[in-house]
Amino acid sequence: MHAANRLLPTSLAFASLLAVMPAQALDLGLTGGSLPGNVVITASGANFPFETILIVPSATAGPTPCSIFDPLDPRSLDVGLDLVGSMWAGFADLNLQYQVSFTVPAQPALQDLGLYFQAVTLQWQPTLLDRISNGNVVRLGNANSFRDRGVQFGLERAFASVLPRPDHKWLLVGGARGQLLAQNATATNEIYDPIADAFSPGPSLNAPRSMHAATELPNGTWLITGGVNATNDPQATCEIYDPVADTFTPVATMLTARMGHTATLLANGKVLVTGGLQAMTVTPTQLSAIRDATNATELYDPANNTWTAGPNLLTPRAGHVAMKRPDGKVLLAGGISWDNVIIIGWLPAVRRSCDLYDPVANTVVAGPQMATARSLIDPIDIGGGRFLVAGGIAAISLTSPGTPTATAEIYNANTNTWTTVGSMAAARGNHKGWSIGNGQYLLTGGAAGTILSPTALSSTEIFSTATNTFTPGPAMTSPRAGAATFLTPQGQMQVFGGGSTGGVIARTTEWYFF
Repeated sequence: MHAANRLLPTSLAFASLLAVMPAQALDLGLTGGSLPGNVVITASGANFPFETILIVPSATAGPTPCSIFDPLDPRSLDVGLDLVGSMWAGFADLNLQYQVSFTVPAQPALQDLGLYFQAVTLQWQPTLLDRISNGNVVRLGNANSFRDRGVQFGLERAFASVLPRPDHKWLLVGGARGQLLAQNATATNEIYDPIADAFSPGPSLNAPRSMHAATELPNGTWLITGGVNATNDPQATCEIYDPVADTFTPVATMLTARMGHTATLLANGKVLVTGGLQAMTVTPTQLSAIRDATNATELYDPANNTWTAGPNLLTPRAGHVAMKRPDGKVLLAGGISWDNVIIIGWLPAVRRSCDLYDPVANTVVAGPQMATARSLIDPIDIGGGRFLVAGGIAAISLTSPGTPTATAEIYNANTNTWTTVGSMAAARGNHKGWSIGNGQYLLTGGAAGTILSPTALSSTEIFSTATNTFTPGPAMTSPRAGAATFLTPQGQMQVFGGGSTGGVIARTTEWYFF
């Protein structure tokens, strides 16, 4: 590309048409990175079909001043020019996109290599380049494996959440050091930049939060509800994260303080919040907090910024799960609870019962019971209105402070029934799971031991819907319980922090390559 090669438009009519067309943002998306596998590059936002788009690859992140090849252009590219001879040039299709792909072989030398890309359009006058897209990167790793590239965030965190941003970065929100019933929550947040492969400080929450809930609203903002604060007390305060403005704004306070609750977006645009611990009593033992589990529900209306009381659950629940059915109803399953006892007042319990919330009638009725009591689980949508629940804390008493199970079962929303399936090899709670394709689902980490003395696990297991059984999966690079996960735009699952060996909270990350 040389300034001397600029050409005048051959058609004044065509030039006039372009002059009145509004310029769109040129966006570059990437998927891939597994070895072996395909990398797909998509430039979106062409101004018109058949517009010429160039995609420039590089082994470096730049910046490269455009003045190197065009003295009149003060801008910079986010990629180097080391591979400019291998760039792709093509025309936008009728969807105003230009897409290319290539295959990366499985070679050990390629692991951890970053490939950087940027798209540009041409205008010739007054500068050679017209619009320049965001830079993007794909980093390579062996398929069906976890990889820790040594990328760490600043503060140890467990029970955090991760939210997407429109600038192709993502935000690690809140979380805490400490234990499940003795946390030190933070208000700080950190931004992961895939180009720099590093974290930087992000906008702070208005209150420290851990074991909060984050729910995406119809307008693309995120409602952050409750969680424990800096003194480890459940809170009723809420705030909204706006990814475009990159700000957190306080909103109406809930009617009940909560941590370990559920928050589900309903079809009518409201958010249903259920259960949780409304206090954190620690005398005479830390298990006394279980008595603070509530059966209260409430509904947030984003249009009016108001909370209204909903129907009570049939039993108190905390650390339970919410599964939104295809018909819009919400099944609230399991959870830690308590029972009234005449002599000593109460006893802790783990529920196998379920409640079914109907948003049209605004009622709660009994749902089908699970085969096994369980709490602190990560339900996985396996398609067709079915949900896999595996493991979780299944037994608790004043002498046994919460031990996990290895059993698993599937809820079928179409028939409103539970079906027991094969058990995992290891009992675990506070783990994470996700689809890895072809009817298979990976359940990762979590903890054995007890609620008060967890033993973090690095093992993983793969569930197959074809056989309804588990087989061993690839080990994580570190044991993790209460970790946060995020499916990156490039298509890897990034895992953040969590409780690790010896009860230490981690600030490391790793990626799973599909």
